[in-house]
Amino acid sequence: MKTKVLIIALALIAAAAVMVKIWFFPSIKDSYFAMDGRSLLKVPAGMLIVRPTHFGFLHEKGILRVIPPPGGKNSIWLMGRNLPLRDVMAAGYDWNPTRVMLPPDATTVRFDVLMTGTSNQLTGFQTVIRRQLGYTAKVESQSADVLALKIADPALRALTISRPDEKRRINLRDEKLYFTQVPLSIMINVFGRFLETPMVDKTETTNLYDFSIDWNSKTEQNYDAGTMSRDKIDQFIGALGLKLEPDTAPLDMLIVKKAN
Repeated sequence: MKTKVLIIALALIAAAAVMVKIWFFPSIKDSYFAMDGRSLLKVPAGMLIVRPTHFGFLHEKGILRVIPPPGGKNSIWLMGRNLPLRDVMAAGYDWNPTRVMLPPDATTVRFDVLMTGTSNQLTGFQTVIRRQLGYTAKVESQSADVLALKIADPALRALTISRPDEKRRINLRDEKLYFTQVPLSIMINVFGRFLETPMVDKTETTNLYDFSIDWNSKTEQNYDAGTMSRDKIDQFIGALGLKLEPDTAPLDMLIVKKAN
């Protein structure tokens, strides 16, 4: 018999209350877990799945997020496969995975997760994690080991200070990703999720810049699949005259504990 999985469907009712219904199904369509944004958008709304992974044999792992369908304001369309507990907790609490601290004896089981619908489903997700996986979490501020983004080349030859009349944007064209009027901390948003250690901005500059980085189809595939390597990230950042160095910094961390 196929492994049963838990699905929680949440429907908003009067006064924004949430009704949770629990069903057991013998299987879930594998197509729901394709590492492809268009496939994810075809998944019905109101679904929440947490289960031991069915995809341990796949090389492509990680979390995929997409912009929800039209009218989906405050919605989350998220899928993850073959995820460690750290990434499950990050998804359930809408937190940066690198800022999740697990207990020393945390499970090594890997999971698939799926969430489609309003952000109110996060509460349901956290309930599933607590009841089915036995973990809960809360945010605490503490000193943490980090990778600090710093300036390696003071000339920053690969960057141009933005004109004040430019609009902030990111465009992909001719195998290059063009950034316009962005702070250097944008590198945290672009690459931080691939690192095991939290990434922070210590460039000590408030300027906004224009620049580009090489971005071909293979890079896009690795980015979507969550498999970009540290060496590749160092290559991208180094080409901009920046570097990552081990450091410490006070951070808000999601502290995971076993539920009572």
